[in-house]
Amino acid sequence: MTGSRGVNRREALLAAAMAASSAKVRARETAGDPDDRNALCDASNEKLAGRSLHQLRDDYRAELFDRALPFWDRHGIDHERGGFMCALDYDGAAVHTDKFHWYQGRGIWVYSFLHNHFGEDGRFLEIAEKARDFWLRFGRREDGWWSERLSRTGEVVQPFRGDVYSAFTTAEGLQEYAWAAGDDESRRLAFVLVKSAYRRVTRDDYHDMYAPQPGWRVQGIWIYLLNCCTQMLARWNDDELAGIADECVSAIMDRHYNPDIGLNNEFLNHDFSRPPSEANKCLVGHSIQALWHVIDEALRRGDDGLYALAARRIRRHLDVGWDHVYGGLCEWVNVNEFDHQWGPQRLGDQTIDLKLTGEYNYVKSFWAINETLIATLQVFEQSGCDWSARYFSLAQDAADHTFSRASLGQASYVLATDRKREFVPRSVRQDNYHPLRRLMRNLLVLRRLAAVG
Repeated sequence: MTGSRGVNRREALLAAAMAASSAKVRARETAGDPDDRNALCDASNEKLAGRSLHQLRDDYRAELFDRALPFWDRHGIDHERGGFMCALDYDGAAVHTDKFHWYQGRGIWVYSFLHNHFGEDGRFLEIAEKARDFWLRFGRREDGWWSERLSRTGEVVQPFRGDVYSAFTTAEGLQEYAWAAGDDESRRLAFVLVKSAYRRVTRDDYHDMYAPQPGWRVQGIWIYLLNCCTQMLARWNDDELAGIADECVSAIMDRHYNPDIGLNNEFLNHDFSRPPSEANKCLVGHSIQALWHVIDEALRRGDDGLYALAARRIRRHLDVGWDHVYGGLCEWVNVNEFDHQWGPQRLGDQTIDLKLTGEYNYVKSFWAINETLIATLQVFEQSGCDWSARYFSLAQDAADHTFSRASLGQASYVLATDRKREFVPRSVRQDNYHPLRRLMRNLLVLRRLAAVG
């Protein structure tokens, strides 16, 4: 599949300016330190999280196949009609049976990924196929977008209201399913979705659902875009997607990165300048997620310099954002703003006013721990760094003892809590993507590490 990047003269000049800026920033950060993977390393490690690689591999396998997947099989998968119902209490009881758009595409990806990477179990592909068929039958609109929420039987509960992120989740699921099933229609639709969503979110009048102001750039968009592009380009050549991937990497590494604080800003003006109110703010887990997606793209390209820079910045965000007193990763930091008033916080799909004041917003989110575990194990596999092993171990401890409910005999997770990990909100949703993605990806890494350990 081929196409044109369609870059006009103005865009070409902007790209050249961004590339020059990128070269200056990277040269300054890497001066005197060769851009190779060994430069990041202090020593190799044979244990992680207090366990041998073989023990950790076995623990990951047990958590994935003996607890997490059976939980979803019993409670969250509509085996009759197809699709995923994620409004679940800790014991799996349904809060409601609606099917939200994000969880359908993500579920299709999870079960297609299981089929592609953990043996061709026909049940995995059947679950993905039923969900795909349900969503394509009931979710699509004539204008090319998708309803945001359906009932269990397919009636529209919430029409499309501009949630473009859902298009990326569906594209990711469809491209993985296309590879599993050899389905050209799913592959074609995935390409159409990514490209049409990209055109929409880069318009100057686009108002991102998470942005405080119309036209603002949101780092999360580049995360979703790059996640799709890297996976698709690893399987199919496409010039337009390659150009989008270039833009994503530049946005994450050059534009959203603020050298004054050494952290990534979540929000920028449309021209990539920094709104004064946002210049010192960093959504820490999102930045770590963005950077490990850049590492995935760097590994796909064989770009050691890009890998090394992204790895160093992951460490920087962890050094700044990790709560070394109580454990876990902070949600936000607003550098030097010691009297900052943080607004009401969302904890596990519930909005609760914690009345937080200060430089740090110490809400602890499980999705951010999952992203930290992927990022640090990814770096550890490539480089064997002590710092990546240390933060992996800290994050694994948080996953096991703060967020997992295994000690209570449940296969579910707490999705968010407060700084001291004392407040546990009622569960109105379980996550069918971030924990499963972490378990699957990291299990593959641990298998490779254990095989050579």
